[in-house]
Amino acid sequence: MSPAGVAASELLERAGIGIDRFAAMVGVKATSVRSCFSNGRLSKKMYQTLHDVSNDVQVKDLVEIVSPEPVVAPPDAPRMGRVYLIPVNKRLRLVEFPDGSHGKFLSKPDRFPVGSEVRLKLVEGDIWEPVGDYDRRGRLIE
Repeated sequence: MSPAGVAASELLERAGIGIDRFAAMVGVKATSVRSCFSNGRLSKKMYQTLHDVSNDVQVKDLVEIVSPEPVVAPPDAPRMGRVYLIPVNKRLRLVEFPDGSHGKFLSKPDRFPVGSEVRLKLVEGDIWEPVGDYDRRGRLIE
């Protein structure tokens, strides 16, 4: 394979594009692309498409470098949750966390109404306990 063909196939591999898809982008058959890569005779349209693909790969690399990694909180850290349901057991509260996970905790009846924001700490399994000072209506006192 020619040096131009090797560079082109490496670029397509980095971009995650197969030869069949590249051939469709250029508008030729896949066998024509393979023969052009091996002979080193790339058309203007192939060079232009490879240039566009390389720009996209460079942009993806820069975005990966610049974008911050998500911050993962330690598992024992308190989390904020919103009460979304009070079942028949008036002491039980079901909560939903911002990431979409769910849990439950026990409290006094009429303490945390539906929609209350509660800071919770994991006890075991999906059982949580409130952390912090709350007034009698379930509002967090900072």
